[in-house]
Amino acid sequence: MANLRRKVDRKKKETGWLYHKLLREFTAVYVFFMFVIYPVYYQNKYYNMGDAKWQFFRVVTFTAGAVLAVFFLLYMMELTRKHEFENYVRNIKFSVVDWFVAVYMAAVVVSVLLSPYKDQVIWGYDGWYMGLIAQTCFVLIYFFVSRYWRWDQSAILLYLATAFLVFLLAILMRFRIDPLEMYKDLDEKYIINFLSTLGQATWYSSYMVLLFPLGMFAFWFYDNKYIRIFSGIFTAVGFMTMVTQNSDSAFVAFGVMFFVMFWISMESNKRFERFLEVVIMCLASFKFMGICQRLFPENAVQLDALPVFCSQHPLIWVFLAIAIVVYFCFRQMEKSGAIDVSGVKILRVIALAVVLIGGIAAVVYIYLNTTGRLPENMKSSNNYLLFDEYWGNNRGSSWIFAAKSFFKGSLIRKLFGCGPDGFSSFVYSFFGAELAAKWGENTVLTCAHNEWLNALVNLGIVGVTAYIGIFVSAFRRFLKKADDYPELIAIAVSIVCYMGHNFFCYQQIICTPVIFILMGAGESVIRYGKIRE
Repeated sequence: MANLRRKVDRKKKETGWLYHKLLREFTAVYVFFMFVIYPVYYQNKYYNMGDAKWQFFRVVTFTAGAVLAVFFLLYMMELTRKHEFENYVRNIKFSVVDWFVAVYMAAVVVSVLLSPYKDQVIWGYDGWYMGLIAQTCFVLIYFFVSRYWRWDQSAILLYLATAFLVFLLAILMRFRIDPLEMYKDLDEKYIINFLSTLGQATWYSSYMVLLFPLGMFAFWFYDNKYIRIFSGIFTAVGFMTMVTQNSDSAFVAFGVMFFVMFWISMESNKRFERFLEVVIMCLASFKFMGICQRLFPENAVQLDALPVFCSQHPLIWVFLAIAIVVYFCFRQMEKSGAIDVSGVKILRVIALAVVLIGGIAAVVYIYLNTTGRLPENMKSSNNYLLFDEYWGNNRGSSWIFAAKSFFKGSLIRKLFGCGPDGFSSFVYSFFGAELAAKWGENTVLTCAHNEWLNALVNLGIVGVTAYIGIFVSAFRRFLKKADDYPELIAIAVSIVCYMGHNFFCYQQIICTPVIFILMGAGESVIRYGKIRE
């Protein structure tokens, strides 16, 4: 007790100890609100979900920002009073991720200053709110979390418990079990487009691909029996909601996730065995949903072709059987000492080659098929293989108009963009009449439905380079430090899932703050260690 008292007394003598502690505790409170309360908050069901989430985010973030700013200012004043401010500044260390975030913020500010749409780019387009205010919040969130948040195992468990409830609700709703009556008074044709307490299916899928890797990692990595049971249930439910949420972009994200996890799992037999368990759980969860859909056809919401294939096609049974056989064969070979996957580097090379060659082949085929350069017997009218304005649920049209607008813009626009969330005004300045004739006066193209292309139009080459740099540098930095802090693997996988998913999606107020919090959390782990004091 005496030693503890002396330790506390020593702490109190440290400059600004109280203010620093308050900064940490209040940052933890803010993250709690964003991970536990925010996902389940809504006002008038789906009718104003975007506005409701924005109001919550704005109130909580602005309040937290004001309080944190006061504590930080008092901390700086205390350092100045004790003539330690200069020493504090000299000891500030910026990681490569920090620099990319800082440059991104500078690019956003320059883009706003040069934008001809200042009324729009400050707050953002109505219903989206991705303007200067939101972007500034994202950057500040990253820096405060990276400096003052500390890893807390209990808090992480609570975050995942909330995600589990969101996932479970989504599964129930795909069978028309609606305990919150979110679908009440909603036209039948719109039910497929909305899910859980997050609104649009694409918003839900974006949230899912961010939170799912955290729970899946726990099942893959930890040995504790109770953690594995909880995370195993979480992982199974996550796969079930993946195959029922009806957004193709989620499948892209999960494909990227499996590739990265395969790559990492090749480092040891234990990790590879766990990877095979994840694969088996994935396929079994898909088929379980397929069985439920066949047992309750009148209750099951009709989904698109890809999720239906994954849940109901007989070929998935074949894949599941193969995965089980491989798993048990691997375990037998491991017991006999006949295999060490860490020494089989060629498998990584083969996997990478398959992905790269497959990707290039797909792009080449789509190009040749679209331009009519294939023989008649090789042509396809499949929506995935023919790039036109209808490709990817009309994403083709969005991408085409976005690209044309970028190239039509001046040099200043190419370098610094039209301003954050200025996309619609910029594109309509060139193609307003054409877009109105195509979709009507009441339908507005608000973004490119590709976050990276959208950033190119809004923030120019400078902004999109910095923005992509944030994610790429964070992914690399976290994986490099994973030997010291394995939990960083989970965050790295969430990052790459977000990047893959949002190749077909966009920034939005539900999930973009979450990815900045996760990247800040990863940076905090590297700076201070994963265990909270």
